[in-house]
Amino acid sequence: MSKPLEKIRVLDWTAWQQGPIATALLADMGAEVIKIEPPEGEPGRGMLRMYGRDLPLNFYYQNQNRGKKGIVLDLRKPKAREILYKLVEKSDVFVTNYRESISKRLKLDYETLKKHNPLLIYAYSSGYGPKGPDADKVAADFSGQARGGLWSVTQSEDLVPTPIGAGFGDEVGGLMTAYGILLAIISREQFGIGQRVDASLLGSQIEMGRLLLHAYLVMGVIPPGSLIKGARNPLYNIYQDCDGKWFAIAALQADRYWPQFCNVLGIEEMEKDPRFENQLARGDNFEEIMPRMKEIIRTRSRNEWLRLLDEAGLPVAPVNDYSDVSQDPQVIENEYIVEIEDPVHGKLKLPGVTVKLSETPGKVERLGPELGQHTEEILMELCGYSWDDLAKLREEGIY
Repeated sequence: MSKPLEKIRVLDWTAWQQGPIATALLADMGAEVIKIEPPEGEPGRGMLRMYGRDLPLNFYYQNQNRGKKGIVLDLRKPKAREILYKLVEKSDVFVTNYRESISKRLKLDYETLKKHNPLLIYAYSSGYGPKGPDADKVAADFSGQARGGLWSVTQSEDLVPTPIGAGFGDEVGGLMTAYGILLAIISREQFGIGQRVDASLLGSQIEMGRLLLHAYLVMGVIPPGSLIKGARNPLYNIYQDCDGKWFAIAALQADRYWPQFCNVLGIEEMEKDPRFENQLARGDNFEEIMPRMKEIIRTRSRNEWLRLLDEAGLPVAPVNDYSDVSQDPQVIENEYIVEIEDPVHGKLKLPGVTVKLSETPGKVERLGPELGQHTEEILMELCGYSWDDLAKLREEGIY
């Protein structure tokens, strides 16, 4: 079965996570992605060793480099850049998340590359956006999350800013970069133009928090640090069961579900109590009602509460850890986790493609490349080099 991006060739000069994620998403959908690495490999290959771990499979590198081909080019050398320019002539997209000062110094910036291919889509996945005083500043997942505002509304109960999760900012930054690339591909098909695409770690965090930012821009009120505390809604809250497991009730339309909630918890007498009969009253008396709710919830197991509340029509869900996620029947049935057969590592489970197309679906088919695995194949097939040419290039340290 065909994939939607099968005729698209992408040059991937990226490192770490944000940039590589963008191209991995394109590879899932059939694009031929050629990852360009220095002779020592991109730094993501050594990520686990930095923390004293050396696993048979580097899940960090594989997470964002699956399905790609890999070549080595020492782009500090002019002859290696000449090879890259030849590849640019035969490619559709060039993606980087190296700082723009580095791209310009190596003559790998948009203005240079578009001379070799005017229809090229050049995607720059930056830290803080292409303009402004910090346009070329070093950035990382953690700093992007912090600066984008979301930590201000994910605070713990003692109001300490709480990271959303390792790699969250990079993942979203990569997703937004891929989104921009797809828009540029459509524009090229419609208008016959190449162009530069800019997405950033900071911009992606703004997008994820757009509702709360918009609320501030309209109302001038900073959203509460804790969403739960700010809502003051027993039906929009997180509860712990008798075994210490957590689950969420997500009924923003609290008054609609209040009678059913009272019935399930066996507190029918509270339904019409003037202190609790509507959300405004419950919010005013939140400190009084919540200890009672928590005490009742702790008398039964999470699974029992989820069943009873679900039968009553309330939106509920378990607070899963990743062991739970890996066994969730919805995750499995929708192939959000898939299994592949690798010639070296055997059967492996990997995160799957989460956007489904009925006629041209994407698919995770193979792990990321070994360092330089496809260098000779690509230089011969796309650039026309002979074996003698390759031998000379290798002697000169070009790859």
